[in-house]
Amino acid sequence: MSVTFTADQQPAVGSAVTCGCPRATLLAPRFGAYLDADDAAARANAAPGVRRPLPGCELPDVCPEYPLYAEEVDPDGEVPFVNISSINAIGVLEALGFPLAPDAEDAGCDALERGLPLEVPKNAVVIPVAMVDAYGQLPAEDFRARVLTALGLAPQDPGLPDFELGRTLIGGRLAGYLQRRLRDLYVLADWCAAHGRDVAWH
Repeated sequence: MSVTFTADQQPAVGSAVTCGCPRATLLAPRFGAYLDADDAAARANAAPGVRRPLPGCELPDVCPEYPLYAEEVDPDGEVPFVNISSINAIGVLEALGFPLAPDAEDAGCDALERGLPLEVPKNAVVIPVAMVDAYGQLPAEDFRARVLTALGLAPQDPGLPDFELGRTLIGGRLAGYLQRRLRDLYVLADWCAAHGRDVAWH
């Protein structure tokens, strides 16, 4: 589970058949309808033999082993994003000033699951995992102001060590993680402002 920060969704300018590499998507011919691109992808995938890499493919030794698919094309081309795991998103959302309480007016999270199940079946192993259903949207300038405030107020993140829960390893985070993610979000907000887009997260 994770939270992704990116630009708000805009109507597509067409669809393309792609391997998933951003440049390959940008260079691919445009289809007016998504279903037409989907049909073209299916035909390409049904062709015998190993296909050649698409123009602009960034992983030419890997992508031909996987099927092509249809993808809608954003009017601004490749849109940046910042993906943060749920457990780390809690701290980032708090630093940005979004409360976790679901009844708050500008709640950053719709729900945060706390604690463990009251009834645990015999011989069961329960692993506590933070489940965050976060979503929202702000004008890029407002979001950038929150990021700058968070960077000014947030103490240096000391990080968290990995720990084991039974036979499960729960990964920690490196020192300075919060500040690094906030700087990533600032770059995203700059891109959104330059393209007249809001910052959205889900």
